[in-house]
Amino acid sequence: MKPTRYILIALLFLWAACKPKPVPVPKDDVFTFGQVTRYGAYYQEQGIENNVYMLDVYTSGLTLNDQEKIVGSGMNLCFSDVFTLPEDTKLQYGVTYKADSTGRADTFLPGQDFEGNINGAYLLDIRDSKVSSITLFKNGTFVMEQAGDTTHIIFELVTTEGRLYKAVFHAPLTYKRKL
Repeated sequence: MKPTRYILIALLFLWAACKPKPVPVPKDDVFTFGQVTRYGAYYQEQGIENNVYMLDVYTSGLTLNDQEKIVGSGMNLCFSDVFTLPEDTKLQYGVTYKADSTGRADTFLPGQDFEGNINGAYLLDIRDSKVSSITLFKNGTFVMEQAGDTTHIIFELVTTEGRLYKAVFHAPLTYKRKL
């Protein structure tokens, strides 16, 4: 074989090794309720005029108490900063939201741990009302669609370890506003 073929074969093996490996979504990771909190132009002082939302979806084993604390056992997939255009009053259907740190419309912040404060895109594994593990997502997308009162969201995210995580949400979303 010519040296060029060896190089191509080596590159193919390297490419295959670097592809994100799928993380299976356990059967109990079916997200069955969710809420969106609107913060408006939260980052306006930093020059970002876009609206900011927090998207939280939960598995059936979790509920929120009167103080909005998570109770039970299950999974909570959270996007603390999702950006839309200033004129948008809700997250938009048919839009592919992408991980991005710029604050541009139709993006969300990647997951990060800043001195113990978790924000961006992350998954909480809750056991007996306590966080048992946290998975941060460095990249990925989600797309929202609507059928009647039901919102359908398809999540394709990549963990900070490079593993692919796929999940879905099929339920109504509740919207609230924080000032």
